[in-house]
Amino acid sequence: MKKAKFASALLAAVASLALVVVGMPMAFATAASYDTAGATRFVFSDSGIDATDGNYTGYKVKGTALTINEAGTYTVSGSCADGSITVKKGTTGVTLVLDGLTLTSADTAPIACNKSTEVTIVAADGSVNALADAAANNDDNYPDNENAENAVIKCKDGSKVTLGGTGTLTVTANGKNGIKSGVTTDTEGEAWMTIEDLTLTISAPVNDGINAEATLSVRSGQLTIDAADDAIHSDYTLNIGETGTTGPTIAINSCYEGLEAATLNVFSGDITIQATDDCLNAANSDLTDFEFTMNISGGSIHAYTTAGDGFDSNGDLTISGGTVVVWSANTADNQPLDADGTITISGGTVLAAGGSGGMGMNLNATQPYVIIGNTGMGGQPGQPGQSGEQPTPPSGQQPEQSGEQPTPPSGQQPSQSGEQPSQPGQGTQTNASVTAGSTIHIQDADGNTLYTGTAPCNASYFVFSSPELTSGSSYTLYAADTSVGSATAQTGTTSGQPGGQPGSGEQPPVKPDDGEQPPAKPDDTGSTGTTSSTSSSSTSTSGSTTGSTTGSTGSSDSSSTTASSSDSSTSSTGTTTTSEDADTAATDST
Repeated sequence: MKKAKFASALLAAVASLALVVVGMPMAFATAASYDTAGATRFVFSDSGIDATDGNYTGYKVKGTALTINEAGTYTVSGSCADGSITVKKGTTGVTLVLDGLTLTSADTAPIACNKSTEVTIVAADGSVNALADAAANNDDNYPDNENAENAVIKCKDGSKVTLGGTGTLTVTANGKNGIKSGVTTDTEGEAWMTIEDLTLTISAPVNDGINAEATLSVRSGQLTIDAADDAIHSDYTLNIGETGTTGPTIAINSCYEGLEAATLNVFSGDITIQATDDCLNAANSDLTDFEFTMNISGGSIHAYTTAGDGFDSNGDLTISGGTVVVWSANTADNQPLDADGTITISGGTVLAAGGSGGMGMNLNATQPYVIIGNTGMGGQPGQPGQSGEQPTPPSGQQPEQSGEQPTPPSGQQPSQSGEQPSQPGQGTQTNASVTAGSTIHIQDADGNTLYTGTAPCNASYFVFSSPELTSGSSYTLYAADTSVGSATAQTGTTSGQPGGQPGSGEQPPVKPDDGEQPPAKPDDTGSTGTTSSTSSSSTSTSGSTTGSTTGSTGSSDSSSTTASSSDSSTSSTGTTTTSEDADTAATDST
């Protein structure tokens, strides 16, 4: 490795460790602390920019383009069909207050924070703001456009940017990304982005809603995102919420993948996701020899994918608190929980359901769990409702061609229905069929309901873990009032084939190229909250993934939960130079 590259990696690793220790970036200011007394004010119009000087005069106006080159507080308002705001390279201590601004740019980013800048962007209390770009703001599709920045809000390498305030901001990305944050380098310095308090709506029909190349922290606020590719992406570390807080409310209505990062941490928040591929993904194809991790220690996640894995980690996946409800409609190789390493469940309430168990998983649970339905562990997944189909025996051997069932390990004969006797932690192997729109319940032997929810798709495979389960006790899954499977709770390990490799079954949709429209969203999309799909068709449909539990929910206040998230984050860095776009626009030198 070259010396400069090694220095960048070391710097980014130290920065990432500091972020994990304190749970948030080392911000120079918070959006909540801004003061507009003495601010310099700008009003945009299609004909130009009117400036009223306050205490700060470090700016330049050229037509409808505003450049800020000195520290200070600057407020912007008005409406302009083709304008821009740029914070010059190396400028720090800038607070940019959006106070009723509607700004569109024809060929560049409406707001650009250039290299090594430190900027707080605030939506003023009660204000309504809108930023948009045009198709030309994409240097892949318009290579002759030297002004293209590939994002509506572009924050370049070494920039430290906080987006906040109690107003609203709508971002419409007609070029490429909604918001883009740069990389940490030894030349430009540490980069990060933090989002807090803000009510933020992003429409990104071409690529990502938010794309960061270093650390991205969404601490609080309300985010609503529709994206063609990833809704929220970081090349390295993505932190959602903070331990001990309510965290953000994030509604991802449509995307290819929902939350993606090499190290993905969910500390708190209320998150709903509808995806066509993985809802949560710990991965980065540009990184080698990296310890990918997904850590969920608090918050509430309700996620549904029409074709991919629910949660997919290229390393380990750890759930130590919070509430997780995840569904996958895929009936082949994808599954609700998938990890190339170990899936650990030590706390929280988890319901993971899908069309199949995929290729199996390596599960290590210190909290009791049950698996009901076709496990997919080493065998081929069954289809819902096909009760005559036989699972692969535990030995991996196939049944004789005579059609007789293999003798179960206990020596007991299987029932005539084609079902095998339940094993600890595993229930009915072939007939746990639930159709989309069904109300499901999980009950103990005394009839106490531990979970209630609505199925957004057909499902034949269920994993349920809760602090309310007792190891050795039996639990039953109901669809409406009909029992569809039972299992005995256990702790410990369950091993099967890793689920990360594609097989010969159904494949998720092809990831959209830049400019290509995402796969069509199902008509019955459901909604967040408690509204649920009412479809009872045997065809997989979308819908809500909401559910409720009784008793303890295993919240993130357990002292053991944060440690696993923090420890696994120390290996993340932020020095990649293989970003999705070159970001070499002319404004870099300003």
